Amino acid sequence: MNHEERVTFPNDRGQTLKGVLHRPSEDRRLAAVICCHGMESNKESEKLVALSRRLAERGILALRFDFACAGESSGKFEEITYSGEVEDLRAAFNLMLRYPVQKIGILGSSMGGTVALLFAAEETKVASLVTIAAPLHPEKITEKLLTREEVQDWRRSGFFIYHGRRINVALLDDLERIHVIEAARKISCPALIIHGDADETVPVKDAYELHALLQGPKKIRVLDSADHRLSDPVMLEAALDESLNWMTQYLQ
Repeated sequence: MNHEERVTFPNDRGQTLKGVLHRPSEDRRLAAVICCHGMESNKESEKLVALSRRLAERGILALRFDFACAGESSGKFEEITYSGEVEDLRAAFNLMLRYPVQKIGILGSSMGGTVALLFAAEETKVASLVTIAAPLHPEKITEKLLTREEVQDWRRSGFFIYHGRRINVALLDDLERIHVIEAARKISCPALIIHGDADETVPVKDAYELHALLQGPKKIRVLDSADHRLSDPVMLEAALDESLNWMTQYLQ
């Protein structure tokens, strides 16, 4: 029987992050995976809960956690930035280093996938990487959602209302600072890219471009007719199976 344990740990900005640690039944924990949720999601995401439990069944220690400004972690949604989430992932990575693990993998969904790419580019100890529907060009999502005038208004007023929730101009500034393509070129660990070809939020061409940029062992799995959230249970199951097999192959 696998054990689920609630954990609390700080980031470098003085905020408190909350997570759930899935411990394998046996004590021989030599591998771990950190699961990163998307922008409007949290650690209770169906795919992250299912994946964490299956990883533990395979003998892999798994952590799913709420980034700052999401779920049970401290901070307001309006303060969200990619760079802040990279710092949060660093805090989660440092937490996992306290356990008797030799290899740590990262899985990220949507915005969490982009954060995983940015982190893996700077942390050579990442042993395996999986991204699901990750934006390679997050700045283009802003362009897609907003007119030029709306972006100017966002900068002028200092915030923007997205799906009824405020987002500060710090995210807009952050999008201009981060370089996901440059990050992808630096990644050498084994990487699996999963994307639906019916994703209307992040185009599937991002996945093909990302695959071409990666330097290490790599695989791309394009799911037929799958949307951004993998709302079709068959497609979700396919993504979970691919992710699980990839992590098991490169971590154990």
